[in-house]
Amino acid sequence: MNVNCDQLTGLLPDFFDGGLSTEQSDAAIDHLATCEACRLTVDELEGVRTLAGDHGRLELPQASKDRIRRSLGLD
Repeated sequence: MNVNCDQLTGLLPDFFDGGLSTEQSDAAIDHLATCEACRLTVDELEGVRTLAGDHGRLELPQASKDRIRRSLGLD
Protein backbone atom coordinates (compact mmCIF):
# COMPACT_ATOMS: atom_id res chain seq x y z
CA MET A 1 0.00 0.00 0.00
CA ASN A 2 1.27 3.45 -0.92
CA VAL A 3 -0.13 6.76 0.31
CA ASN A 4 0.25 10.24 -1.10
CA CYS A 5 0.30 13.50 0.83
CA ASP A 6 -3.48 13.98 0.76
CA GLN A 7 -4.11 10.42 1.93
CA LEU A 8 -1.56 10.80 4.71
CA THR A 9 -3.34 13.92 5.95
CA GLY A 10 -6.51 11.88 6.34
CA LEU A 11 -4.64 9.17 8.25
CA LEU A 12 -2.89 11.49 10.71
CA PRO A 13 -5.48 11.43 13.53
CA ASP A 14 -5.38 7.63 13.65
CA PHE A 15 -1.61 7.65 13.05
CA PHE A 16 -1.08 9.70 16.21
CA ASP A 17 -3.57 7.66 18.22
CA GLY A 18 -2.22 4.29 17.09
CA GLY A 19 -5.45 3.43 15.31
CA LEU A 20 -4.03 2.48 11.92
CA SER A 21 -3.72 -1.05 10.66
CA THR A 22 -0.18 -2.35 10.32
CA GLU A 23 -0.40 -1.89 6.55
CA GLN A 24 -1.59 1.71 6.87
CA SER A 25 1.00 2.53 9.52
CA ASP A 26 3.81 1.06 7.41
CA ALA A 27 2.62 3.01 4.36
CA ALA A 28 2.48 6.24 6.39
CA ILE A 29 5.99 5.67 7.74
CA ASP A 30 7.28 4.87 4.24
CA HIS A 31 5.74 8.08 2.92
CA LEU A 32 7.22 10.13 5.75
CA ALA A 33 10.64 8.69 4.97
CA THR A 34 10.50 10.24 1.50
CA CYS A 35 8.39 13.40 1.91
CA GLU A 36 9.95 16.33 3.71
CA ALA A 37 6.75 18.40 3.60
CA CYS A 38 4.74 15.71 5.40
CA ARG A 39 7.56 15.14 7.90
CA LEU A 40 7.49 18.84 8.75
CA THR A 41 3.71 18.70 9.18
CA VAL A 42 3.97 15.69 11.48
CA ASP A 43 6.77 17.35 13.47
CA GLU A 44 4.65 20.49 13.91
CA LEU A 45 1.62 18.46 14.98
CA GLU A 46 3.77 16.53 17.44
CA GLY A 47 4.88 19.86 18.90
CA VAL A 48 1.27 20.96 19.29
CA ARG A 49 0.35 17.64 20.90
CA THR A 50 3.26 17.99 23.32
CA LEU A 51 2.26 21.52 24.25
CA ALA A 52 -1.34 20.47 24.70
CA GLY A 53 -0.28 17.57 26.89
CA ASP A 54 1.88 19.86 28.99
CA HIS A 55 -0.99 22.30 29.51
CA GLY A 56 -3.96 19.99 29.72
CA ARG A 57 -6.95 20.08 27.43
CA LEU A 58 -7.17 23.17 25.26
CA GLU A 59 -10.46 24.43 23.92
CA LEU A 60 -10.12 26.25 20.64
CA PRO A 61 -12.66 28.78 19.50
CA GLN A 62 -14.97 27.44 16.77
CA ALA A 63 -13.49 29.88 14.22
CA SER A 64 -10.03 28.38 14.83
CA LYS A 65 -11.37 24.84 14.50
CA ASP A 66 -13.06 25.76 11.22
CA ARG A 67 -9.87 27.39 9.89
CA ILE A 68 -7.80 24.30 10.76
CA ARG A 69 -10.32 21.97 9.13
CA ARG A 70 -10.35 24.11 5.97
CA SER A 71 -6.53 24.20 5.83
CA LEU A 72 -6.47 20.39 6.06
CA GLY A 73 -9.12 20.08 3.37
CA LEU A 74 -11.61 18.45 5.72
CA ASP A 75 -14.50 20.80 4.93
